[in-house]
Amino acid sequence: FDQPYPMSWEKGDFGDVDALAKLDDGTNLHVMFNLADRSENDWGVEFYRGNSQSVTGQGDAQRVFATVLAAIGRFIKKQKPDRLFFTAVKEEDPTGSRAKLYDRLVQKYATGLGYELHKVDYPQQTGYKLTRKEQKVSQAKR
Repeated sequence: FDQPYPMSWEKGDFGDVDALAKLDDGTNLHVMFNLADRSENDWGVEFYRGNSQSVTGQGDAQRVFATVLAAIGRFIKKQKPDRLFFTAVKEEDPTGSRAKLYDRLVQKYATGLGYELHKVDYPQQTGYKLTRKEQKVSQAKR
């Protein structure tokens, strides 16, 4: 998890921000940050390997996820979003499920970046919301 792939960054026409990485097997990793609510500084996060969000079974899952986490960390440091939202499917594969992997890593990672994690379980997926702790304090003062 300490060797993410190198990334390049692009800003989209509609305010979205994308991190792109070329993986060792020649496929591309695309981490998308989509502005959900400009007035609230809320962002959705999605990532694709190739053109798929499904577990591909192509290996290197830890390094791919390390790259996703590195992209989220860089995005947070630059944009300072109030909230980030993303989901993980619960479907099991030979390496486990994304939701179980996220559960183990996201809490630690979020806390280290100054965010509080809120998790909601749905039948097929788990939803994650990271809320900036400083934002919660300033909202309480209003």
